[in-house]
Amino acid sequence: MVGMQAWGAVESGVVGGALASMLVAWWTRRLPRHYKGWSRGALSRRHRTEIRIANTLFFVGLLFGVALYPLNGFAQNDPRPLLLAFGLASLLPLLALMVVPWLSGRSVRAAFVAFSHGQGTPVWATYPLLAAGLVGLGFAIAGFLR
Repeated sequence: MVGMQAWGAVESGVVGGALASMLVAWWTRRLPRHYKGWSRGALSRRHRTEIRIANTLFFVGLLFGVALYPLNGFAQNDPRPLLLAFGLASLLPLLALMVVPWLSGRSVRAAFVAFSHGQGTPVWATYPLLAAGLVGLGFAIAGFLR
């Protein structure tokens, strides 16, 4: 097309971030207000520790995988560290959401719901994305073992 230049990474990121923010705001208004007798606020307060640990581990997994590029000299077009980052950013929060409530005698299922609502997304949108990360982790491990 004449007069239309290709978008750069910054422009694409800004548009994608704006669309994601609008989608989360829309979803947040439509989330259920209660879960098994607990309001969203009460559920979030009850599982605050699990949510904070899961969010922290998400970023730890992401940063670890991305840090492999400069630290281990991977080529920029090598997808393995990125798949590892996505996989660890999915696996570590899921483990935290299972182990921490189990150790503290709280409901694991309620922790999963509280985490999802804490992200501003419905359960049906949160966990398939994290499951995709686990698939990516499998591909990353297979790629590293090859």
